[in-house]
Amino acid sequence: MLSKKICLVVCYFGSWPDSADLFLKSCQYNSSVDFLLFSDCGSLPHAPDNVRVVPMSFAEMKQRTSEQLEMKVALDRPYKLCDFKTAYGTILEDYLEEYDFWGCTDLDLVYGRIDDFITDDVLNQHDVIAARPWYLTGFFFLFRNCERTNQLYEQSRDHERVYQNDDHFSFIECNFAWQQLRNGTSIFDADTDIESMTEVIRREEQNGLQVHFSEMARESVDWRPLLWNRDRLTEGGREWLLFHFVFHKDHWAFSLPNWKRVPDSYYISKFGLWNRDTPLTGPLRDIDWSGILQRGTKKTVERLVGNSNSAC
Repeated sequence: MLSKKICLVVCYFGSWPDSADLFLKSCQYNSSVDFLLFSDCGSLPHAPDNVRVVPMSFAEMKQRTSEQLEMKVALDRPYKLCDFKTAYGTILEDYLEEYDFWGCTDLDLVYGRIDDFITDDVLNQHDVIAARPWYLTGFFFLFRNCERTNQLYEQSRDHERVYQNDDHFSFIECNFAWQQLRNGTSIFDADTDIESMTEVIRREEQNGLQVHFSEMARESVDWRPLLWNRDRLTEGGREWLLFHFVFHKDHWAFSLPNWKRVPDSYYISKFGLWNRDTPLTGPLRDIDWSGILQRGTKKTVERLVGNSNSAC
């Protein structure tokens, strides 16, 4: 159990994603962390005690954002909120006052054991925490709840441009320079259009900000499935903080199961999920192979038709 109070925030509007129950199940086993979901999607019947849905319309969120940031913001679609995440310490200040750390999470992921990675030592020694070595990760980060970190967004010379333009800038990460940073380029040398939050944080790190960027997340599956087992997420002998479905959820060869109740243990493969308690029949029963076949056939036909038209 952590001695620091942590809150992870989601602002999500429209309808809950298909992955919501998987997310909630993983929150259940991380009782030392609170989750605040600001949304107009309605209640979540399977939400554990540490998950609270705060009813809020997108219009109310836009108004609150303008008022708290004291500027007119370009916020006409929910996805644009991705650029505002590091300002939530200001925008949602009244909801976060009781916490030592606050941060953001996405709903299209499942957690392992959070306090295996975010320990008291890590919290005591750092102000900013992220799940990748190269950049601040929008799907999971933590900020110490203090004036310096809560106002870091103001240190970007481009923050007003970002907030007043409806385009998505990947502001809180690295302005789309993910591959450059993975290849070893410094954020200060990367070819970017704006000064992102990763650049701000790395600059402030030189002025004493304590930063912990570490490889804690998995976002793709190879030939070996991952195992989610209550409060542990493992791949072979390695444990992970979380699995993010971002690269699989919309792929034609992947499907989420139609479980009425999420099991206490399941496998995550590149094709879908299956109950660990049925190792022989689970992959056949829980993965939508017919849907995968239909989508794959459709993709093949579209590709052939496209090639044919190109040849003409």
